[in-house]
Amino acid sequence: MKKDTAPTEAKHEADARPTGLGALRRKFTRDNRGVAAIEFAMIALPLFIMIGGIMEMALVFLISISVEDAASAMARQIKIGTYVAPGSSSSSSVADFKADLCADIQLVPLATCKQQIQVDVRTLSAVNFTSSATSPISGGVFNTSALCFYSGSGGTPVVMTVYYVWPLLTPFLLNGLENVSSYGGNTNGRWAAVSATEVFVNEQTGASNTTGTAC
Repeated sequence: MKKDTAPTEAKHEADARPTGLGALRRKFTRDNRGVAAIEFAMIALPLFIMIGGIMEMALVFLISISVEDAASAMARQIKIGTYVAPGSSSSSSVADFKADLCADIQLVPLATCKQQIQVDVRTLSAVNFTSSATSPISGGVFNTSALCFYSGSGGTPVVMTVYYVWPLLTPFLLNGLENVSSYGGNTNGRWAAVSATEVFVNEQTGASNTTGTAC
């Protein structure tokens, strides 16, 4: 008659199992519950930052395209004399010009757009199309007082530059896109200023009644 060895083997296995701290350590190392949650927590923040960066870069790219389209349309209006930039002191005219520009930039609210957009319109030398103007951005400071708003008279060559100052939010985009650190009295922000430039010659029958100050 064959003896039943199952109880004896079970007893030996029970005796072989670690007890105390050994049992706790073995249970902890074999328990993989919650591993997926921990792993997700480790990669979630970098993942969300990367997704946010991609979305923000796409927005900056779309803003850049919109600014170029709006600048082209407004340059046409100045060229044919529909819109006149009378001089650097005409702040109300600048505000109206910004409003018309922002009407073509529909990615951001109108009020926000008018705060973040800047315009420089000035005449060029009729001989060699040069200007003594310098960039309003120097050392990370956007100097709005260096901007001009004067379109000259009929037959005058003009250069118009539109700047859109976009506040950056995603950390890893700062080093690549940031070129403004001081804007509108705020020295604690970080911005990317995208721009669009149009060079043209006013039509002879166009803007011929400017009375403001040339730049």
